[in-house]
Amino acid sequence: MSQIAEQKCPACGAPLRFDPASGKLVCDYCGTTTEVKPEGQKPMKKPGAASGKPGAGPAQGGHAGQSDTGAGAPQGSQSSPGQGQSAGNTDNNIDSSTDSIEGFDFANITDSVTVPDAGNLPVYNCVSCGAEVIAPAEQVALTCPYCGNNIVLTDKVSGKLRPDGVIPFRIQAKDLPDAVNHFYKDKKLLPRRFFSESTMGRVTGVYVPFWVFNGRVSGTFEFDAQTTSSARRGDYIITKTDYYHLVREAAMDFENLPVDASTRIEDRLMDSLEPFDSRETKPFDMRYLAGFTADRFDQKKEDISARAKHRMQTSTVSAVTAQAGAGYGSVTPTDSSLHAQLDAKYILFPVYMFDISHAGKNYHFAVNGQTGKVVGDLPTDSGVSFLYFFKRFALVSGGLLAYSVGKYLLGM
Repeated sequence: MSQIAEQKCPACGAPLRFDPASGKLVCDYCGTTTEVKPEGQKPMKKPGAASGKPGAGPAQGGHAGQSDTGAGAPQGSQSSPGQGQSAGNTDNNIDSSTDSIEGFDFANITDSVTVPDAGNLPVYNCVSCGAEVIAPAEQVALTCPYCGNNIVLTDKVSGKLRPDGVIPFRIQAKDLPDAVNHFYKDKKLLPRRFFSESTMGRVTGVYVPFWVFNGRVSGTFEFDAQTTSSARRGDYIITKTDYYHLVREAAMDFENLPVDASTRIEDRLMDSLEPFDSRETKPFDMRYLAGFTADRFDQKKEDISARAKHRMQTSTVSAVTAQAGAGYGSVTPTDSSLHAQLDAKYILFPVYMFDISHAGKNYHFAVNGQTGKVVGDLPTDSGVSFLYFFKRFALVSGGLLAYSVGKYLLGM
């Protein structure tokens, strides 16, 4: 049965909304405020934390520990300064059969992420006015289009679909014009009249679903390395090159790696909005959604975990390659076999979304509702671009000409 929940003012019965500035529920009619006091939060696991390998790294990062089992590696090479090292190929041979994921119960929710046909969308009845409301399958919270009541579709955030946490909005919608103007600052290639002729469209505050991963990547890495030295013997310079095959075993821990779980929002926009401060994550409470829209995840474990593992593995290979290169002239990765352990939490992140209209075109923007960071598409003026690069070219050319003339005169 389709169910909804609403937040009503205890004094006058009007709708309540969550206020980012105060962190409370506010009634816009009589001014009553209500505290939001959620229950305690269940901590995320740290996969492999008891394995005896190096500990966890910082948020959205990691820490690598490794042992040297390489043949022919110079003694003390791990403390020697690296020089001329090469990142090489970072492709990995990954044994996916040994990968594991814990935390959120993915196995039992396959049917829940399947989007039904439009004709089978559930119908909700607004408690305040009785109107029938139809919402997209992924939408969790919305405003009744008839009476303006803020409602949460509880059947989409209950049981196995209940989020583990939420990062509440901290930035207010009224602050967005200033944030956008600051974003425009120093954008030299914008059309001349963009500031005066562009208009901001309707702003929507959305809680975007994210999987937040803790994880450990461990495995064996192999490299080809070499050192080069030169010495003069009489009239000759003798160059000596030594070749090595290195083997490294390493493990790297990650904490709070976010991956957005909605296909309705561009991944590049969400990735650009990072970082979010996971320390402000609250246990999920429907009251935080009052006055905002919210989406639920619509991507399955396989899609999301693959993106998370790719980011973790890329960082691990880069870190191990950098450390393995200490003491060698160049290092080239040749092979690796990695195992990933992941622990996932389902968290809602605050994001404002809107369009900026200019000259008949719409440009998509998004704002981190916690930090105020702005990302978006901007138009460029071809005339302004030409003048900008022409001036820079003229300055550089003039400087080179002056340098050449001065050098010539000094030579005379």
